[in-house]
Amino acid sequence: MPRHPATLFLYFVSDRLGAPDWRGPLLLVYFACAVLGVPLGARAASRFGKHRAWCGAMLATCPIFALSGFLGRGDVSAFGVICLLTGLLLGFDLALPPSIQADVIDHDTARSGAQRSGLYFAAWSLATKLSLAAAVGLVFPARSAGGGSGSSSDAIAVLYSWLPIVPKLAAIWLMRAFRSTGWRRRNCCAGSGRTDEHEAAPADPKALPPPSRGGST
Repeated sequence: MPRHPATLFLYFVSDRLGAPDWRGPLLLVYFACAVLGVPLGARAASRFGKHRAWCGAMLATCPIFALSGFLGRGDVSAFGVICLLTGLLLGFDLALPPSIQADVIDHDTARSGAQRSGLYFAAWSLATKLSLAAAVGLVFPARSAGGGSGSSSDAIAVLYSWLPIVPKLAAIWLMRAFRSTGWRRRNCCAGSGRTDEHEAAPADPKALPPPSRGGST
């Protein structure tokens, strides 16, 4: 997921909202709500499925981020509400993607017979670091371009509020047909020799009652 909103958070509050004293409290609200959002994400995943819950959270985040782009100096209360909502939805981002990745690893192991979890986690870590590097490469040039002027504030607002919508929509599109629960259970059971919990196990011949010896009259 994109990292530039987190990189721009402090600059958005200080430059766009003109409230540097509120950076700490708003950041606390954001991450506290993210902690509360983790069990909400787990509950939504158990009811709707992991990919549907995550896609729904990302889809809900998009208009909230878009609204923040229209805020100006002094709109601290409105941004506080945005921090509360996006923080709760951040809990979905923290809980569900790693769990989905674990499902994919189980699926790959069941199909190939090879243990390649290290490769998956290395790719995930590399993508995260590249995302953070790209965020820094966008944030600081945009901030220095205006030298703290109004144009810099507008650029930060665009990068913080509207640019994250693009990768989120791309992630939703990629996840639109993802199904994890069924094939994970089916393939893991096949790979381990266990029986699917929803499939009847074959009867043990030793456990069957002996055939009747009496004949019909």
